[in-house]
Amino acid sequence: MGFLAPICERIMFIWALITRWFRYQRNLEVNMNTLKRMLEELDSQTEDIGKKLEAEPPLPIRRHEDEVYEWLENVERIKTRIQTIEQLGERKYLSRAHLVELVDEKIGEGKELLQKGSLYIEISTKKQFKYVIIGGGVAAGYAAREFVKQGLKPGELAIISKEAVAPYERPTLSKAYLFPEGAARLPGFHVCVGSGGERLLPEWYVKKGIELILSTEIAEADLHSKTLTSSTGRTFEFQTLIIATGSRVMRLTDFGVQGADAKNIFYLREISDADELVEAIRAKKKGKVVIVGGGYIGLEVGAVMRINQFDVTMVYPEPWCMPRLFTKEIAAFYEAYYANKGIKIIKGTVAVAFDADTNGEVKAMKLKDGRVLQADIVVVGVGAKPLTDLFKGQVDEEKGGIRTDGMLETNVPDVYAVGDVATFPLKLYNDMRRIEHVDHARKSAEQAVKAIRASEEGKSIEVYDYLPYFYSRVFDLSWKFYGDNVGDPLMFGDKNPASVKPKFGTAWIKNGKIVGVFLEGGTDEENEAIAIMARVQPPAEYLDQLKKEGYFIA
Repeated sequence: MGFLAPICERIMFIWALITRWFRYQRNLEVNMNTLKRMLEELDSQTEDIGKKLEAEPPLPIRRHEDEVYEWLENVERIKTRIQTIEQLGERKYLSRAHLVELVDEKIGEGKELLQKGSLYIEISTKKQFKYVIIGGGVAAGYAAREFVKQGLKPGELAIISKEAVAPYERPTLSKAYLFPEGAARLPGFHVCVGSGGERLLPEWYVKKGIELILSTEIAEADLHSKTLTSSTGRTFEFQTLIIATGSRVMRLTDFGVQGADAKNIFYLREISDADELVEAIRAKKKGKVVIVGGGYIGLEVGAVMRINQFDVTMVYPEPWCMPRLFTKEIAAFYEAYYANKGIKIIKGTVAVAFDADTNGEVKAMKLKDGRVLQADIVVVGVGAKPLTDLFKGQVDEEKGGIRTDGMLETNVPDVYAVGDVATFPLKLYNDMRRIEHVDHARKSAEQAVKAIRASEEGKSIEVYDYLPYFYSRVFDLSWKFYGDNVGDPLMFGDKNPASVKPKFGTAWIKNGKIVGVFLEGGTDEENEAIAIMARVQPPAEYLDQLKKEGYFIA
C-alpha cells in the first residue's frame, strides 16, 4: 500500500488547487457584482451632485466645490481602472488571486467614495421644519415636551445638538454621576425626571415625530433667511427658532495659565466631560484632587470627590465660597462643614501654572501666593459664558445675553431665546436679568413654547413671571433659595456645622419687606413656605409674628 501514498498526496494537491480555483472564481463573481452595483450607485450620485452644483440659486454644496470636483475626478478614475481590470481578467493577463485582490481593493475605494457622495448629497439637501430648537440641553427637552402638550404634529420639530445623546438633566453630572456606588447613568436621568416628570427616552422623540439631530454643530445662523448651516455644510430651514445653546465653561487656558492644557485637568459641562472624570477617578483612586473655584461646580464636585475618598483641596480667589449668593455667615457654615469632612480650603489666591509628568499628566499646581499643591486630578469650575456668538449682530443683547420680551421672543420675529442665553424681564423686580440655572432653563423653555402656540392661534398669555430659585445637595446637606439676595440679611436657626442635622436660614429684608429667603435642611413644606414668602414679600414684621407662633424660621 506504500506506493499509493504519493498518488493520494498528488490527488489531494490537485483537489486543493481545484477547490481554490472555484473559491476564487466564486468570490470573484460575487465581488464583481458588488463592484458593478457600486458603480451604478456612483453614477447615480455623480448625476445628482452634478445637477446640484449647477442649481440656481446655488445650494450649500457649492461651499465644498473644490473637494466635490476632486470627488468627481476620483469616481471617473475608479471607473476607468475597473474597466481595465475587467479587460485584463477576460484576456487572462491576470491570475485569479491577483484579480480578486485588485477587485477587493477597488471595493474598498468605492465604499469611501460612496460615503463621501452621500455626505455631499446630504449637504445639498435642505431640511425644512416648522420649529427648530438649537441646543440639546435641559431647555430643549422641556420645550419638546411642551410642544407635544400643545398638539405638535409629527415632522414639525427638530432639535439640533452637538452632543451625541438626547437631552438630559445636566445637574446630575456634578452629583450622582460621580458617586462611587449607585452612580447615575443614562437613560436614568434623561429629561424630564429632574422635575418629577416623564423620562423622555430617545424612543419618545421618534414616537412623537420629533427629529433629534445629534452630533451636529451649527456653524452659521442666518436669522433673516431663517437658515442654519452645520459645520459639515448641512442646511436647516425653520419657521420658528428657539435658541437654547446654553453656556460654555471658562477654561484656565482662556486666562493664559501656564500648563493648563495638561492631562487630567477637567471641566464639567457635558456627559463626555463627566465620563472622562469618572475614568480618572478609577485610575487615580484615593489620590490628590485640587478643585479650582468655589461656586456650584467647586462645592458639589469637592464633596463628591471626598466621598470617593480622595484628598481634596479647594482653591478660589474670593473671600468666601458662593459669593454671588451666600453671605459671609452662610459661607462660614459650609466652609467649616467641609473642613470637618477633611477638605482643605485655600482662599484669596489663584492658579498661575501647572507642572506635568513625562506622560503629560498634571502633577502639581502653582498658586499666585507661591504655594505648590500636589495633584493627580484637577477639576475647574470658574464660571461659564453664554453661547451667543452665532447670533451676534442679528439680535439685541443685554447683560451678556440675548434680550427678550416677557414671551422670551427676541427682537427678530419668530426667534426666541431661553435658558442661560436669555436676558429677560424679571417681572417681580421690574428688572432685566440673565439667570444660569436649570429651573429657569426648564420654565423659560415651556413659556416660549406656550407663547409660540398662543401667537399662532391669535391668543394671549401671561408674561413670564419667574421667581429666582437656586438649590444644591452635598453630603447630607440640602439648601434652597428663593427670591433676591439684596438688602439686609437676617440669619436664623442652628448654624453649627458640627450639628447632626443643622437647620438654619437667612432672610433678606429690603425697604421693610422680605425679598429673599435661604434655607438649609428644610422640609418640603418649609421649602414651599419660603417660596411663597419670597414671592409675596411680606413685611419684615412677619418674622416677629412667626416667632410668636413658635416657628423655627423666626
